[in-house]
This record gives sequence, C-alpha cells and structure tokens, in this order.
Amino acid sequence: MSTFLLSLWLFLAAPAQQTTAPNSGDLCTIQGVVIKAGTGEPLHKATVEAVPAGSRTGNDQSQGGSAETDAMGRFEIKGINPGRYFLMAQRNGFVRQPYGQRTPGGAGAMLTLDAGEKFNATFQMIPAAVITGHVYDEDGEPVVYAQVMAMHFTYANGERRLVGNTAGQTNDLGEFRLFGLSPGQYIVQATYRPSQLRNAGGKEGYLPTFYPGVPDAGRAAPVTVKGGDEFSGVDINLQSSRTLTVKGHVINAGCGTSLQGMIMLQNASPNSVQMNSGNSASNDQGAFELRNVLPGSYYLTAVLPSEGKQCVGRQPLEVADADLDGVMLAVSPGVEIKGHLHIEGPSDSNPGALSVSLSSKSNTPFFGSSRDSVKADGSFLLKNAFDGEYEVNVNNLPDNSFLKSARLDGVDVLAAGLTVDTKQTPGTLEIVVSSNGASVDGAITKDQQPFPGATVTLVPDPPHRGERRLFKSTSTDQTGHFTLQGISPGDYKVFAWEKIEPGAYTSTEFLQPYENLGESVHITEGSKNSAQVDLIPAKDSSP
Repeated sequence: MSTFLLSLWLFLAAPAQQTTAPNSGDLCTIQGVVIKAGTGEPLHKATVEAVPAGSRTGNDQSQGGSAETDAMGRFEIKGINPGRYFLMAQRNGFVRQPYGQRTPGGAGAMLTLDAGEKFNATFQMIPAAVITGHVYDEDGEPVVYAQVMAMHFTYANGERRLVGNTAGQTNDLGEFRLFGLSPGQYIVQATYRPSQLRNAGGKEGYLPTFYPGVPDAGRAAPVTVKGGDEFSGVDINLQSSRTLTVKGHVINAGCGTSLQGMIMLQNASPNSVQMNSGNSASNDQGAFELRNVLPGSYYLTAVLPSEGKQCVGRQPLEVADADLDGVMLAVSPGVEIKGHLHIEGPSDSNPGALSVSLSSKSNTPFFGSSRDSVKADGSFLLKNAFDGEYEVNVNNLPDNSFLKSARLDGVDVLAAGLTVDTKQTPGTLEIVVSSNGASVDGAITKDQQPFPGATVTLVPDPPHRGERRLFKSTSTDQTGHFTLQGISPGDYKVFAWEKIEPGAYTSTEFLQPYENLGESVHITEGSKNSAQVDLIPAKDSSP
C-alpha cells in the first residue's frame, strides 16, 4: 500500500516549476516530530522525506531532502528550495504516512513553502496491520510455496477492479503472514502451481482461490483490519481443477520468415491479478502448445521479433472443460506513425523536453511500444503501433500547457481517439500544444477552518468523460488552498473529497450520487478561475 500511495500522490499533484535557484537566505527548513498514533510515543529511526511535487515530470528544479528522527522523534530537513512538496514519513512496523493525511488511505496535504519559511510538521503514525492464515489442499494437507495476496478495490480507467496490495508465500506448515497493511478492507487470494505440473504435464491443478475457499472474488469474505491488528485464522482451502492443453499455430501476416516467438495466455478476468496461466515458445513452423491451463477466459497473445521490430497477435480465448487443438493466431507487424508537434504561444519548454505516446482506450492487456521523445524540430516517430483504439498523450507538459489538438491525416483524433489498423498505412499525426492553459484555484474548509489534505478533482461534463486527459486532481496544501493548472477549454465540475478511492472520480457510476455537490466552471483558454467548493465528508463518499 505504501508504494501505491506514494505513486498516487505523484499522480495527483500538478507539478511545480522553478527556473532559477533561490538565494541561500531563501532556503527553507522542515522540522517536526514523529509519534505513535494513540499513545504519543516518540518514534526513533523514522525517515521523513520531502519530494518535489514536479519530480514526476522532470519539470521541477526544487530541491528536496530527507532526515531520520532522533530518540525523541524529532527531525529537521534543511536547505530546501521554495516550492511545493510531498512530505512522507515511514518506519518499519508502521503505515507509510503522508503529511496532512486525515483518514487511512486518504491523500495527504500538498506542502507549499515560501522563501525562507521554516515549517513544523507532526506525524502520528499508525501501526501496520497483519493478516495470517494457512493454505490447504483438497485433502486438508498444508500447501508449501503457495502465493498469497491481500487485494483491494480501486479504479482503473473508470472501472472498479481488484489490484494486488501485499503478497507472501506459505512456509512448510502452509502458514502465511501478510504484514505492513494499512487499515482497510482486503480480499485475500491464494494461487498454487505445483512444480510437478509444469515439469511432468500433470492434468490436475488448482484454481485461484479466495478466502474462505471460493473461486469467485464476488463471493469472497472481506477481511477488515484496523491499525496494529493481527487478523488470524484466514485459512483457504484450494479448489482443485482439471487442467487442459491448448495447441495451435501462429499464422504469419507479413512478419518475415521466422515464426518463433513467445505465446502466452493472459487472464481476462478484471478480478484476478494472476496474469499468466501459461506460456510457451512457438517453433520455427509456428506450432505452440500450452499445458496445464486452468478453465477460464483469456487473451491468447503472441509476440514475435522480426528484423528489429515486433509482430503481435492477440485474440480472446475461452477454455472450458476440454483440450483445445487447432487454434490459429494471426500475427502482424506494428505500423509506424510519423508526427510533428507544435507549441503554440510563449513557452518555457522546448519540444525536446516532451514525449508523445498512445494509450489503449480499453483495459485489455497490451503489447508493443508506442512512445517517442519529441525531437528539437518537433518531429517524432511512434513505432510498433498495433490494432486498437488509442488516446493520444503528450507527456511532461509544463504547468500552464495543455494538449490543444491532434489530427491524423487532417482528421480530429483528440476527442474520438486514434484507430490503428495494421492493414493500412497511417498518415502524419499533427499535434498542437498550447502554453495558454487555464487554471482553477480555491480554498477548502471544514467547520470554518482550513482543510489540508482534501482531494480536489476536476471532472469534464458529459459527453467528454471518456477523455481521460481532461480529468485533473490535486490535494490542498497546509492552508487548505488548491490550484489546478493546464486545463483545456470546456465545461467542468470541481469536487472536493475528504476521502476518495484513487481514480474513483473517473467513474460515471461512482459520480452519479454526487453530481449536485460539484461546482460548475466554464473554462476558456488562458482563463484564471476560482471555485468555492463544499467538502464531501468521508462518510458520504464511501463506495
């Protein structure tokens, strides 16, 4: 959870940018104390780190730092440039905690430092929780080296799904111990693929099984833990299943003479993190055989190298209760898309600092590299683009910039998306980035007091909620203020949340009950806007 939370913070915040180094008198200091929540006991050897908010894009020249607490729990980080920072404390046995976090799993506060400022912070760290249990086979025997994972629900591209959180392995007694968990609710899954199945071609295997012993995540019993809990007795009886064999051939569609490559089955279920059910290498005639495949829904995928490029084939495959033979999978080379990027208006970034990429509009597994750095003259080349629907992205944009237009052969692909058909040669992708992005700022209060650590989200009005580039999110700083920058023209709503699941604001279904709680804003190019937004309490935003 800790790595995920830090990644979430780096995603949520708008980057800060400074072009000149401050004078020594302008350098800032962060000091404070780290204590144990509930008891106030000082925590020795905790690490506190200040990370510049713009480090995720490479646009920030701020200087962060870190320090370790002394026996009294005190720390001091000196010589920090003015700017915006994430402040994070961590210690073994405790949940990693961002400064200003109000609820477990919630976003922390952005820390804004003015020139010469000395800021004091107090961290009340929550002891991490533990889940323990056993994994048994169908005969009640302990299973050794089973993989066990605590999973939680989150949102990806507007869809709620299970993702892995903390994983472990059973010992010789079938015992497992999942530690370092934040307070919250988890789904526990056990998977086991005996080595003798892989080596001897056995015909019995085990389905991914959820506590207390069911193959469907929807029927799993959630495990809820509080800070410092040790939740024991999570015993899982694996569900056995006959394993099957999938045989077939790769069909060459313009990929050179070699048909040798990697063939794999990827789990298509949104509620399983066990990606690969099996993999194999095709021979020089393109034949492949995947053994010990469990029944389920998959994507059958082939990746073949061809003269420095990749050839890819992918198709859905249902494996039921019988072996499959004669499966045909066509592979084709990806296409190259040439393009040019133009920056409109004055800019503090040159094209060479940016990159262009394609991201799949679906949540299906994707192979192939479709990203390139923009050259100084604005040109770029997207290689290995495969069949599918994609969004065009420009990465490392400065604060005040936005993606204004994208046209392929003169056709607008910014809103509708770009369709890649490897049977056709694509034209030129022309991209315009404007340095005249709009901004929205404001302040969030609770009980008439500034509220740091609220998550503030910008959501486009329908019908533009399928355009992920239009969504923005940040957190309020220590004074309750927020700023959202680089906004494209259009109509939006601004929401402020005391606690919200990561990415939930991109889900139309999740947002439906809260539509009237958002503040509507009309954005024009380069406009500076203010929004008065009411805080949605944590109890009102639970799924």
